[in-house]
Amino acid sequence: MRAHTLTDPAEQSGRQGAALLGVDGVHKRFPGVVALDDLTMDVRAGEVHGLIGQNGAGKSTLINILSGIYPADEGTIAIDGRRVTIADARDAAALGIATVFQELSLLPNLTVAQNLALGREPGRLGLLDWRAMRQRARLVLDRLGLAIAPDTPVSRLSLAERQMVEIAKALAIEPRLLILDEPTAPLGRRESELLFSAIAGLKRQGVAVLYVSHRFAEVLSLCDRATVLRNGRHVLTTELSGWNEARLTEAMLGAVAERYAPGRAEPGEVLLAVDGLRWRERVRGVGLSVRRGEIVGLTGLVGAGQNEVARLIGGDLVAEAGSVRVGGRTVTARTPHDAVAAGICLLTEERKAEGILPNLSVRENIAIASLRERRNRLGVVDARGETAAASAAAKDYGVVAGSLEMPMRALSGGNQQKALLGRWALADTDVFVFVEPTRGVDVGARADIYRRLDALARAGKAILVVSSDLAEMLALSHRILVIRNGQVAAETTPAQVDEEGLNLLVQGAEAA
Repeated sequence: MRAHTLTDPAEQSGRQGAALLGVDGVHKRFPGVVALDDLTMDVRAGEVHGLIGQNGAGKSTLINILSGIYPADEGTIAIDGRRVTIADARDAAALGIATVFQELSLLPNLTVAQNLALGREPGRLGLLDWRAMRQRARLVLDRLGLAIAPDTPVSRLSLAERQMVEIAKALAIEPRLLILDEPTAPLGRRESELLFSAIAGLKRQGVAVLYVSHRFAEVLSLCDRATVLRNGRHVLTTELSGWNEARLTEAMLGAVAERYAPGRAEPGEVLLAVDGLRWRERVRGVGLSVRRGEIVGLTGLVGAGQNEVARLIGGDLVAEAGSVRVGGRTVTARTPHDAVAAGICLLTEERKAEGILPNLSVRENIAIASLRERRNRLGVVDARGETAAASAAAKDYGVVAGSLEMPMRALSGGNQQKALLGRWALADTDVFVFVEPTRGVDVGARADIYRRLDALARAGKAILVVSSDLAEMLALSHRILVIRNGQVAAETTPAQVDEEGLNLLVQGAEAA
């Protein structure tokens, strides 16, 4: 039966414009999975339209179809009421569709200006006009309020800066439909506010924005309407006036969400001790400790040094000075492999580039960090034991997959993240360093991940969580460290501060 759009009476008087995008009866199947099942919805010119659903609900599949990555099996896509075919990214761009994916696609060896102009480089007679390229880049960067120099190599930018450049790249084609997939996941508050201002400007110009996010406060603040998907099917499309986060969560889950209640900390001895850690100008004498059974949060403004601290502990960067000790033993980790051997695992924020092995199976991705536990003296892996362990971890972390043998790249971003968490839970390590562990994860899975991290802590592990999400810091941590300008500037607990108070600490306002 065709799913129909639900229209509130108030919606009729709140139309921003005619439907710019029409999706009618779209189906998409993968081996063992029906990703989209008879999906029908529309997005109007001049509106910000939220797209909501759990991981695996079909959001990424719809985005990929609209972006020309793969075709629908059945159904039609229309722009301005005219049926169109989107065979590839060029077709999408020609139709005025620009997408900012959750996983970034910038080329790190090129400059910001080169990335913004890629495929549309100005020039004549086969020669590039570098001056025009820089000028165009400066115009679109100014549009987002970014002070990044166009000649800066992308490899030198922070993740948040790369995200903003990715958004600038999408705006450079002057889109009619802008698709944003979890755009604020790596952003701090200031960068998010710049993005929200840009979205408001696009809306005034009649651009349609399809906004995909698990951060319901943002959806309710930014979006005019929202469409909810569940198991690949349309649940409802509605005006958001009068809605709240609890109601939106219930619509997404089909039930009242179970809330996470943090456990009481009963920390033991210090397991992770960091002293005088230095790296370039980004980390300047950082010291911290995490006890057995404790979850410590580390937060700060974008670029304050918290991500570098995590990478130094996890062996992805090599400290210029300072020490890292695990259980009183000094660790010399020049690579992540060294860190794992010393009992430290690191899950970085860049899932696609540094986490998943896209062409290997889900099973192999989950089991790869703990293969040594299932090898015999001849180095042969116990295949049955590997499958059982990977299956148990996938179940524990709620990984939605048609089969553990399907390639990791076929999973949604949120399910990839949960599989990575399952990977490290299987590893025989005592110290866990998680950077943005719930990035791109829905509200139900987020609470489940919190419970799993709490279970690790109760099992005597030491957990350091780096996150820009202040609500997450307060919900998850037993102690919170605030880093500013490469140094730990404050320490607090969820019992001592609320979200606004924590933001003041992050901003340094307590010194005013």
